[in-house]
Amino acid sequence: KTVNQILRRLAEELEFKTNEKLEDLFNKTAWHFDRKFGRKGASYDVFKQAVTNPEVLDECGLEDKVKAKLLDDINRRMMPQAVKIRSDFEVSCFTFEGIDAIQFALRKGLELSSDELEIKINLIQSPQFMMTCQTLDKAKGLSTLNEAIRVIREAIEMKKGSFKLLEQPKVVSDHDELNLKKRLAELEEANNEVSGDDSE
Repeated sequence: KTVNQILRRLAEELEFKTNEKLEDLFNKTAWHFDRKFGRKGASYDVFKQAVTNPEVLDECGLEDKVKAKLLDDINRRMMPQAVKIRSDFEVSCFTFEGIDAIQFALRKGLELSSDELEIKINLIQSPQFMMTCQTLDKAKGLSTLNEAIRVIREAIEMKKGSFKLLEQPKVVSDHDELNLKKRLAELEEANNEVSGDDSE
């Protein structure tokens, strides 16, 4: 379906006037790869490869102008999108070390952060924290946050504190993000009201 949409859009952009021209485009690209690899949908995989390796389209015998336009459309439609992954948890410690123990545990989790996969931990409302990362590799993002959770749990329990997982690591949508912002704004407003009461 995606391949069909890309090729039909390309035909419109190039103002193909006849069905023969459109058929020729399909014949040189989508149908060519489906025939070559002996399965329907093989062209989708090849188009996906073209995002990082445009040379895979060289064998299609397309004019340079057509090939350049096709690559533009492929990049626009098939470029991998970064996903945001989030997990919520509670960390608390009521021993003498208290806050130091919590910071120690969270730092242990952050040690799994890297240049290509940066982990962030933010306080929602004590003792609740939110851990996030953004990545093109969803599976790696999920496994890294799961590992960070394991490390934080072990570290805080070693310090005689407690850990409670509220939300498993999951990909968050724009809708989830809006809900979170709304919730954080409500918490901030509630905190401001409390501190206002204290000052009277």
